[in-house]
Amino acid sequence: MIPHLHPHAGDCEHACCLKIEHLSVRIGGEAILDDINLHMHCGQMVALIGPNGAGKSTLIRHLTGIYRPDSGVIDIDGQPVYENPAVKARIAYIPDDVFYFPQATIPDMMRYYRGIYPKFDTERYQKLGEVFQLRRAARSWSRRRARGNRQTS
Repeated sequence: MIPHLHPHAGDCEHACCLKIEHLSVRIGGEAILDDINLHMHCGQMVALIGPNGAGKSTLIRHLTGIYRPDSGVIDIDGQPVYENPAVKARIAYIPDDVFYFPQATIPDMMRYYRGIYPKFDTERYQKLGEVFQLRRAARSWSRRRARGNRQTS
């Protein structure tokens, strides 16, 4: 669940790859993240450890630019993350709960994500579809959804 940053080519060993300064987030009046500061160099690793509700997922969603912080700065290679497609294109993030539309088919979701990601690779999608047998999975998924929609009397 830790985002992976794809560094630019070249030596960035000593450059500040990720900078978080005075990050604060409030939800419903409650401070979820309060004055968080972190400077990381490319290649460094960090683990976010804490109990449920500590703000780990909230921090990750801010690091990936999904959420806008209430205050503070989050930069990657000196560029802000939020509303910055060029920076976001270098971040890989797999959430706990993958988003999909309940009535969508696998090809529907492919078209949805292709519309969001300018560099979506349809050829790679098709090759991975063969490896993971998406056609068979899609049929199984359709049957399960159809059974789930049946009403009992």
